[in-house]
Amino acid sequence: MEDLLYIEISAEIEKKINQGIYQEGEKLPSERELTHDLQVSRNVIRQALTILREKGIIMIRPGKGAYVTRLKDNIVSDSLKRIAQKYESSIEDILEVREELEISITKKAVQKATGGDVKKLKLIWGVMETKQSRASEYLEEDLNFHVALAASTQNPLFTVLIRSFFDMTEKSPFTLTNLTSGYIDVIQKAQKQHWELIEAIESKDEPKAVRIIRDHMNLFREEIHFLRGQKMI
Repeated sequence: MEDLLYIEISAEIEKKINQGIYQEGEKLPSERELTHDLQVSRNVIRQALTILREKGIIMIRPGKGAYVTRLKDNIVSDSLKRIAQKYESSIEDILEVREELEISITKKAVQKATGGDVKKLKLIWGVMETKQSRASEYLEEDLNFHVALAASTQNPLFTVLIRSFFDMTEKSPFTLTNLTSGYIDVIQKAQKQHWELIEAIESKDEPKAVRIIRDHMNLFREEIHFLRGQKMI
């Protein structure tokens, strides 16, 4: 039985971490305390902690004990990048998935965005207006806009995912658009679409909002096509 018990114990400790009983960065109880609390042998505790360490849930500091790992959103991004590389996914493949994600986010935003969410989107849009001549700075605000849009769904997982896909699509080739003669026009079009999207969300017009986000993704798709034609990516 002890051969399988450590799996159950690791799952129990992981559950407590997910429930916040053991906080990020916090030191877990000692092996002795866990042995007493969970009524198992120290060997079972050690095997359970090994599983959690291999999963990246805890880190073990020699002589100090086990600590709950601080979660980092970029772990998701790094994992997705590795998967995309493994399957030799093109930027177009990644954009296709991002588009579906953006559409889902937009639909949820229409349904669940609060007045405060809409106000935040407008504030970010206003900052973006001042950054149009500086592509890299505009791009940072563009990320903030799409993260705020995702946050307006009231589901934090959307914000994690959109950050990851944004990083894999816009953060690399889009920065090259400042090398093209028409990059300002591209940003102006994107900015207009951002405002129209805010209006559609505010008025709860889902068909219009979905149409705008599709056009927004197509704008980026056209940029990728242009950059490929110029052998810039």
